[in-house]
Amino acid sequence: MIHETASAGFSATGAADAYERGRPPYPAAVVDRLIDVGRIGPGAHVVDLAAGTGRLTRMLIPSGARVVAIEPVAAMRDALRVACPGVDVLDGAAESIPLPDGWSDAVTVGQAFHWFAGPAALAEIARVLRPGGTLALVWNAQRGLAPWIDRVLTIVHAANDDGAPQYDTGAWRAVFSGATAFGELAEHHVVSDWEVDVDTVLNRFASVSYVAALPDERRADLLAAIRALLDTDPATAGRARFPMPTRTDLFWCTKRS
Repeated sequence: MIHETASAGFSATGAADAYERGRPPYPAAVVDRLIDVGRIGPGAHVVDLAAGTGRLTRMLIPSGARVVAIEPVAAMRDALRVACPGVDVLDGAAESIPLPDGWSDAVTVGQAFHWFAGPAALAEIARVLRPGGTLALVWNAQRGLAPWIDRVLTIVHAANDDGAPQYDTGAWRAVFSGATAFGELAEHHVVSDWEVDVDTVLNRFASVSYVAALPDERRADLLAAIRALLDTDPATAGRARFPMPTRTDLFWCTKRS
């Protein structure tokens, strides 16, 4: 049930490598908060849905919990197995999780819930969570934090020809309205400066699904436009490294007993 644009983009040649090199890390303080609210620790079972290359998965492993990563794209699963040796990596999607009823104490989702078929995914997550278990959603977002980032995002969003879902619209929240299986969403936000160079920024946006799915020439033109902006913007021009402010958003709720 993976979205067509996500499947095409994240399966594209080099997309997993760009994702690994270009996506910002999750701040330790946010992961610590997630682990605390999710009561994740030794003996707990955690499902990391749409785990990608394991950017969040690897930060859950030190908790001592048993972490199972679910990822529908084969190229991402291959990268995940390299990044997180010893973690169970399964082919599956949010709407079809290959685990028994009530198996998990917590379900985590990094950078992906907006892609899910909301009602079907929430019902399936409720199925694998035990009563009182936690669903935690995390996103790194950058809109509105620096003028140069907003200008880059204008270039990137113009390539979203098919209207692929995006976190910033907030449309993903609608499924939680009246969701009887879960309590209210709580949230926590942290802004940090992520030190980057030009290549990191280019990989960051090359790893966007609908950019990765573009024809080669159009993708090259888009990345060239971003490079030209970085070469001329006062905040980034001539600097080997520069801050890319990033807001990390954590949301969580618990399954009702």
